[in-house]
Amino acid sequence: MLKINSIFESISGEAGGFPQGTWTTFIRLQGCNLLCKWPCDTPYAQAASDLHYEMEIPDIMRMVKNEHVLITGGEPLLQEEMPELIWELLKHGRIVQVETNGSLPIPAIPVHWVIDRKGPSSGMTGLMRSLKELSTNIEQIQQCGGNVYLKWVISDEEDVDYMIEEMNILLRSFFWNSALVPFIVSPINAEGNKIIDIIERIKETDCLLLNNIIFSVQLHKIFKMP
Repeated sequence: MLKINSIFESISGEAGGFPQGTWTTFIRLQGCNLLCKWPCDTPYAQAASDLHYEMEIPDIMRMVKNEHVLITGGEPLLQEEMPELIWELLKHGRIVQVETNGSLPIPAIPVHWVIDRKGPSSGMTGLMRSLKELSTNIEQIQQCGGNVYLKWVISDEEDVDYMIEEMNILLRSFFWNSALVPFIVSPINAEGNKIIDIIERIKETDCLLLNNIIFSVQLHKIFKMP
């Protein structure tokens, strides 16, 4: 049984494996292992003990009508049956993306993985996996045919500096292929007015990084969609 917060249809609002604006079935799982200091996008999906549906995978599959499926949370990797759900979706020809908060090992399954890197403002930086461990995991995912996108969630200038430092560490690594792992930068506010400040800070520090970054805003919030 999987703990489901909700299953709904909307546009894919942020950058990742699907183009922004792609009509998508969302499977939001219940429960998260992080408690960020800034307001969570989905506080109603944080506590595993909160109200939710417990559903078998065949019942979930009957609710999936679209080609594109995005699994999110909460934190999807907390649920042991989640990989089984992914394989069932793939068996039925779905294109799958999974959004994870970056604190847990990721199974080598050939889908799109969007992995968060939480900066200092979140208070969760200490729970992020080391870049070395993460890089090894990414290589495993790529070897099985999966795609990875690293996403830094930005609130303030300290977050930007943390992001710049991590990006440079990765880009200097001899095994890192930046063409295979796009960097996504997403401000915590939906409107994206922070993007200008982020860009200016990057220009002051290392303007060449801009060639490796996809800036993302939450289109679904701008359009007032779920």
